[in-house]
Amino acid sequence: MPVEFLHLADVHLGYQQYGHSERWADFGRAFQAALDYAVQHQMGLVLISGDLLHQSAIEPRTLLQALTGLDHLRQHDIPAVAIAGNHDLARTRNGGRDAGRDRASWLDFLAARGYLYLLRPQFTDAGLNLLPWDGQTGAYVDLAGLRVYGLPYLGAATRRVLEQLPPALAAQDQDDARFTVLLGHFGLEGELPGLPGGLPYSVMAALREHVDYLALGHWHKPFQRDDWIYNPGSLETCAMNERRWPGGFYHVTVDCQQEPRHVARHVPGRRRPLHRLVFPVDDYPSPQRLYAGLQAYLMTAHSALWTGGELAPVVEVSLEGSLAFDRCALDLDRVSQVIDEVVAPLLARPRNNTLAPTLELAPGEHWPRTELEHHVLADLVRRDGRHRDQVEAWVRLTSAVKQMALVGSPPEAIAAALRQRLTELDEEGPCA
Repeated sequence: MPVEFLHLADVHLGYQQYGHSERWADFGRAFQAALDYAVQHQMGLVLISGDLLHQSAIEPRTLLQALTGLDHLRQHDIPAVAIAGNHDLARTRNGGRDAGRDRASWLDFLAARGYLYLLRPQFTDAGLNLLPWDGQTGAYVDLAGLRVYGLPYLGAATRRVLEQLPPALAAQDQDDARFTVLLGHFGLEGELPGLPGGLPYSVMAALREHVDYLALGHWHKPFQRDDWIYNPGSLETCAMNERRWPGGFYHVTVDCQQEPRHVARHVPGRRRPLHRLVFPVDDYPSPQRLYAGLQAYLMTAHSALWTGGELAPVVEVSLEGSLAFDRCALDLDRVSQVIDEVVAPLLARPRNNTLAPTLELAPGEHWPRTELEHHVLADLVRRDGRHRDQVEAWVRLTSAVKQMALVGSPPEAIAAALRQRLTELDEEGPCA
């Protein structure tokens, strides 16, 4: 008889992203929506491949989110099976007699009260022990006609333990008709180029003889490999650079009388949209012109930002390039206000990534010090929109002040000379 299960990972309950309470609620809503789906489709079980919680020390309201969702499954006789991810691990104590990790985590609390099966192998001097669930702990559990093994986050030890797993699995009672699942919390090399920590496929290939479905978590981008390794991605968007990844969960149907023996369908979750916009600032000679330009830019982009229905987006605007006015004159609160007025997002996040003015020299080019100073000063003045029409006058003034300082002129004399020359520049106007 076919069996269906739901595979999810990286729920991160309790994550109050950007310090906003509504983002905390979003992660809870995503979890509840996945469990509602499991109930609606009468799943045989729900598998959680780590990081149900965002951190080891959680608030009571986050514990209530977890309890409410898992109790919803329990009321419909749908068992939940989980492993600990790196975020779920028991908290670390600092110093003193209690230094080290607490003996129990919040996942242990949930397992002890019957809300889930929390799987982990037993590590002994003799090797890896895969003991059955005994009501409190175990490396595997038989449910709904499936055998589910669990391997929690082990950090740098993961590869060594994975290499020990095939003989340990081979030593278990063999049943070719049984469908076997292994939960793991680690990445697969090649799926996120540039991200360290992924394990080579060759390390996992030896498991394929014993495992029909490797249910991964840890990396927030969904992927699958060779119809037996599956990573669903996070339910909600955990970082701005993950905004384009279609996170969700897998709906898996198992029928050992058919070929293939399972079919896995990725179901995208409903996420709050996160957007990162880049706004070049180089062509705006004043803050007011910049704010007006940003307003026009956002009005053009508005419809593309509201992609989540009634879910207001999080909008990050990165100001890029070189300002043509004093950097101190840029008011990020005013930038936020413009974003709020035009887009009405859940959260406006301006980022000042403008660059300090620089002078580029061609490779191998060398200038005398005085000429280089002149060019640098001229470039700085030219980028300041207030004095573009008096570049040479301001360069001469700056150089004169520098020379007075170098010869030891009293500060009062320098200040008096500076005031006089500024008055003259004001009277001479932009033709000086």
